[in-house]
Amino acid sequence: MHKFLSIICLAGLMSLPHVKEVFAHDDVNDVDAKTCVKQVQEYWSAFSRLDAAAAVALHSSKGIYATNSDGSFHKPLKITTAEQMKENFASYSGLWKVYYPEGIPLSKDVILTRYYLEGLSKSGASQTPYRTRVTHIWVKENGKWVTRSWHFSPANYGGVHVTQSFDFNREK
Repeated sequence: MHKFLSIICLAGLMSLPHVKEVFAHDDVNDVDAKTCVKQVQEYWSAFSRLDAAAAVALHSSKGIYATNSDGSFHKPLKITTAEQMKENFASYSGLWKVYYPEGIPLSKDVILTRYYLEGLSKSGASQTPYRTRVTHIWVKENGKWVTRSWHFSPANYGGVHVTQSFDFNREK
């Protein structure tokens, strides 16, 4: 019996880190996660205002790994300067609104944010409605949260799934 109880106790202790990790991910009151969600809003607001300096200030100085929603391959590591972004604004820009942002701590220095991004994508004289899902990774560098990676995936209008309010219900 003593051996059986020892095995049960050992199994319980081994599962504790996993339980802690699950609860840490669900902590929506986390200050750093809230900071990153706020910065998501600030980033897309700066992009909509064509404020390249404010947008690039939220990028990692080590660069960003990106995957676009157009179905193309993953992009190589890219370090974007404010000057490069200003040049991009001459041919491509947009008016963006963030919906249902969430911040999820993955570790003390990594926050995952995910959200829906919707707006008008402008390329030259053409404007196109655009909707995408974004998984956005923030890392702490020199005491500041910055973008290190993001993955955009299409959320087409009237596609295989139309978003419903119950998609956002959380069962506890």
